[in-house]
Amino acid sequence: MRFSIQMCCIMEMDKKRILLITVTVFLSAMLVSVILFQELVIFLNVLIMGVIVIVLPFSIYQFIEFKRIKNCEDEFPNFLRDLAEAKRSGLSLIQAIRSCSKSDYGALTQEIVRLNNKLTWNIQLKDVLKEFGEKFKKSSIISHTILIISQMEESGGKTEDIMDSLADNIESIKEVQMEKRTLMNQHVMSMYAIFFIFFGISMALIKFLIPLMEVQEEMGGIGIGSLGTFGGSPCQVCIGVNSGECITCNIFFTTCSIFNFGSNSSPKCYYKSLYFFMIIIQGIFSGLVAGQISSDSIIAGVKHSLIMTVSGFVLFLSVSSIGII
Repeated sequence: MRFSIQMCCIMEMDKKRILLITVTVFLSAMLVSVILFQELVIFLNVLIMGVIVIVLPFSIYQFIEFKRIKNCEDEFPNFLRDLAEAKRSGLSLIQAIRSCSKSDYGALTQEIVRLNNKLTWNIQLKDVLKEFGEKFKKSSIISHTILIISQMEESGGKTEDIMDSLADNIESIKEVQMEKRTLMNQHVMSMYAIFFIFFGISMALIKFLIPLMEVQEEMGGIGIGSLGTFGGSPCQVCIGVNSGECITCNIFFTTCSIFNFGSNSSPKCYYKSLYFFMIIIQGIFSGLVAGQISSDSIIAGVKHSLIMTVSGFVLFLSVSSIGII
């Protein structure tokens, strides 16, 4: 058991060490880009790419792990019922687990096989169940059920009836969660509608606002200054400047050069970059909110964030390249 715990601790330490190395390399790359090139634009490019490389795979991994745990929860009642039937046939809990390890429980099968393998190493049942529960600590259903099984195995009694009762309760909880998810789907659709309405409003503003800005800038240039400072780009004073006050404008300039949104001095560059980032940010957080609404988990919103963000990104660039905006 000590060896197993030590192996788990080593795996956790390796994950932290890999993350630390990744962040260190990322920060080192940014530092080298600033020292060698002394260009804020290059620094910002490295920063944006680094954040994407670090955050996106981690978010996808968390979502895959979330789905795996949910699939294990779906199969867990079947495992409990099979344990109860094996116990009724006169087997001990260890023998019942060994018998169930030969059955198919979907995503849970691999964990049951590992559970049985540890028991064959003559590790105490209490310790194995404790480790199994800690492995599913993100699932309150499985971790609490394993704790109950461990305690009732020590106290004795008709454990098979308790397992059947636990399986029925878990299925009732899953049914309630499914009903809630179904009822909340309309609110998830509302989040999608809000995002695409925001996208449409942004397109309309860019379509009709930028020409007004350009006309106003030309009118101001020929001496019609009574209309105030409505025209032009707020980032004109930052063209060619790498000061800390112009970080946001330099990000916009970099975006314009990458996606060909226009020259840095034109209002088109500023406003298209501004609404481009607003759409991306709206997609990310609308998706996370949709996940929290539907599944009570922000991690579940990663798939919604990816759908909204990628859709907004592709549609914006498509509309821009066609010339509609």
